[in-house]
Amino acid sequence: MMTQCHFSYMEESVPVALEELGTELHQDWRGYLYTCTTALLKEARDRSRGWVNVSCATDTLVDVAYKKVGDGHPLRLWRVSTEVEAPPLEVLQRVLRERHVWDTSLLKWRVVARLDALAEVFQYVCANMAPLAAKDFCVLRSWRTDLPKGACVIVETSVEHPDGPVMLGGVRGIVLASRYLIEPCGSGKSRIMHLSRVDTKGRTPEWYNKSYGHICALYLTRIRTSFKHNADGPESKV
Repeated sequence: MMTQCHFSYMEESVPVALEELGTELHQDWRGYLYTCTTALLKEARDRSRGWVNVSCATDTLVDVAYKKVGDGHPLRLWRVSTEVEAPPLEVLQRVLRERHVWDTSLLKWRVVARLDALAEVFQYVCANMAPLAAKDFCVLRSWRTDLPKGACVIVETSVEHPDGPVMLGGVRGIVLASRYLIEPCGSGKSRIMHLSRVDTKGRTPEWYNKSYGHICALYLTRIRTSFKHNADGPESKV
């Protein structure tokens, strides 16, 4: 009967309203984001536990790994990391406010609602390969810059918001989890780690298993090279 109904966990990627986020943990959205941040820092300490390393064919400077999550949803959690020639606060700014620099598929973006100085509802639309429609995402995101040793974090998850309807005729994708940890690693450099689990809609689980992690790695490559270009400056002809 389930097969005839074409039931799939992929169809259960449904965002909750902002006021419902964290209710299963008896928290509000602030408590939910705090829990996500704590879990991210714990994951960073236990880097080898449960992860399967994958070679990145496009960039040997990016480490790629995945972990299966035992919640019934088929999508893996991907982890990508690399070093960037910029301090954590600059990398944080590049991820939060300068997505157009490193995401060439970005079509439109806006802040839907500012919740406090370190949290907002953010919406963005990315182009997709034909014939798939553009991907629209509406996420709650929060960031912290007060962690030990100058580290920064960004936590994002999809929410439903009345002021964030789908833009440009796109399809609403679901960010199940997106977490950035940016740590200083000496000489003005940072190490950025991104954990990502996103249902872009219109793809098979096999596509995610084969391709999605390498797309995450490509984003980090572009973030890294955007700073490298700035650091090198124009070449002088002698």
